[in-house]
Amino acid sequence: MTHQHYFKVCGYKVVSERSTREGERVQAIVEVEVAKAFVRRAATGVGPVHALDNALRLCLEERFPEIEGVRLSDYRVSVVDAADGTGAQVNVLVEAADELGRWAAERTSSNILEASFEALCETAATGIERGRSILARSNGRVERAVL
Repeated sequence: MTHQHYFKVCGYKVVSERSTREGERVQAIVEVEVAKAFVRRAATGVGPVHALDNALRLCLEERFPEIEGVRLSDYRVSVVDAADGTGAQVNVLVEAADELGRWAAERTSSNILEASFEALCETAATGIERGRSILARSNGRVERAVL
């Protein structure tokens, strides 16, 4: 499953700030293309991956209400080759769940945010697919968004 069946990521930006006066603040901006329309949303989170997840969901929720039932159930990061230190490739595993079960997406990159975001996109797309399959079985065919 690729998320490009439902949406195409145009870009994202993450800003993480910390000051002694105001504490920590993380914001993500995500832009996607859905059905030939561009959607750009910003969201905050307790960390960069949470902010990306929140912004992605805001981009998708109007066109894909199925995303509301998808929840992150596990998030794991492991270093592929520790000899490369902080420049090492990391493997990110994102596990998601809905009321019927669990699924996972795994991505590897030297950029932890890129691997995390790609895995979040895949779990979102799988959640949309699962939600639409359930709906299609219960009351007829559901059309996919066309890019």
